[in-house]
Amino acid sequence: MGLRNSEIIICRNIKLDKDYKNVLSYTESEMLTLCRQNAVASATDYSFIRKERGYIKTSFSYTDALKCNYLAFQNKDYSNKWFFAFIDDIEYLSDGTCAINYTVDIFSTWWDYWVQEPCLVLREHVLSDNIGEHTFPENLEHGPYMCNNYTEIGGYDVEQCYTVVATTWLPTNTPGLTPTQYYGGVFSGVYMIAFPTKTDATNFLLAIDGLGRASSIVAVFMAPANICVPNTSFQADLVSKANNMDGTIVDKTYHINALFIGNNNGVMSDYGDITVSINNTLNGYTPKNKKLYSWPYNYLLVTNHVGGNAEFHYEDFIGNTPIFNIIGVLSVGCSIKLYPKNYNLIADSPTSNPGFNSGIIAAKFPVCSYKSDSFVNWMTQQTVNRTMSKVSTATKIVSTLATGTDDVTSGGLFSQQANYVSEVYEHSLVAPQAMGSLNGAEVTFARNEQNFGFYKMSIKEEYARKLDAYFNKFGYQVNEIKLAEQTTRPYWNFVQIGSYENIGYSNNNNVSIPANDMENINKIYRNGVTIWHDHANIGNYSLDNTIV
Repeated sequence: MGLRNSEIIICRNIKLDKDYKNVLSYTESEMLTLCRQNAVASATDYSFIRKERGYIKTSFSYTDALKCNYLAFQNKDYSNKWFFAFIDDIEYLSDGTCAINYTVDIFSTWWDYWVQEPCLVLREHVLSDNIGEHTFPENLEHGPYMCNNYTEIGGYDVEQCYTVVATTWLPTNTPGLTPTQYYGGVFSGVYMIAFPTKTDATNFLLAIDGLGRASSIVAVFMAPANICVPNTSFQADLVSKANNMDGTIVDKTYHINALFIGNNNGVMSDYGDITVSINNTLNGYTPKNKKLYSWPYNYLLVTNHVGGNAEFHYEDFIGNTPIFNIIGVLSVGCSIKLYPKNYNLIADSPTSNPGFNSGIIAAKFPVCSYKSDSFVNWMTQQTVNRTMSKVSTATKIVSTLATGTDDVTSGGLFSQQANYVSEVYEHSLVAPQAMGSLNGAEVTFARNEQNFGFYKMSIKEEYARKLDAYFNKFGYQVNEIKLAEQTTRPYWNFVQIGSYENIGYSNNNNVSIPANDMENINKIYRNGVTIWHDHANIGNYSLDNTIV
């Protein structure tokens, strides 16, 4: 007669499922304790219980058996090993007997009997979660972007700008000038003169126009004061021609103050390092999973307000802290650039800056229009020629009267004078001409937006909240060959491995896992499994599951 010393425990409220979506990281002794704590009935007088058979006749009442969803059994005469199983069905046999159909819970049964090996881990709850540490794409819908905060850097209004005149000619009565034609190391065929006030600029343009030198003005443009490094400051009184209201030409003295711009390396350092902090929230939501602070969920957008945009990722800056610098070189419209420092996770050095190519060019500063009084300019240019012409004409008149030649009445002399008067009259009708060029910079300059705009962008609160819940439940996409993280969180770990990967192998000197069971354990991990560390909290995703 066979020994009848095998033990069976039937228990209820065990929150595990046959699909192995939720499992426990309990040792064999912990599982046994859980079963005893939730036992409805137990007995120790059974003959050998065959796990492969899948059913057993018991002396438990049908009523007690119906209360249970789980069981544990041990054939202690042959082994100390406990087996755990799901109750599939209960069959009534008699008032004191029922048959229980069961399926062995291979995960809980063999948890202590295998060891991990490195494999391709697709998803898991990571061991550490610092901002910028995990950026592997998730391929999840993140919705539209919202602006969390806006800041302007590098703005220049009229009070912070000079009017610069680029000219090929300099007045002779401006002592102390040291002409240079290198600006930011770039050769220029013109001289740059900066005027702190609009009155000074206007006076200089009127004076140079009255001197008949309007054609020497190549350009007039606005420029930030800090890019106009002076070589020499000077004051001068320029005597020039001016057109009175009655049409007569008179001499006029124009007083000007100016800066003659010298050789300039072009580095704008008035702002120093420009530091931009990372968002504390995403559209008002504070995520638990730090991956949401990285691209594509959170980033910095920089614009020059005229269609130029640059996108920067916080995680690509050392310390996740964006730092920028602004440099500029004086030229018509100015050449100014903002670029990131310590970017692409490489520290800057005195000889290199890896982020320079990732910068953004500022909008051009306004190229100004300016007027030239064509009549005064033309009269000034013609003064010498007309004086010589008058001498020649007077000589010709005397000669005509002496010889009796009727050139005067025949249209010669008076015809020439009539043409001259007509020419003067035509020029006096020409309105002052608009010279130079106009561009879209005037719009941004007029709105005091001649600067760089920093938009702290993130996904909407709705999407951030849903993605955070998803990461909270299923971890991150890691796609890395490694040992899976199974017990690194306080309440649960999710793990999914590749379709053809093996999570581990049997490694117990006393009991080996059957090959079919080990293969099914691998399938559990291939499908993705949530490993809970506390039975009482299975399914409670509201718990704080941050890294321990």
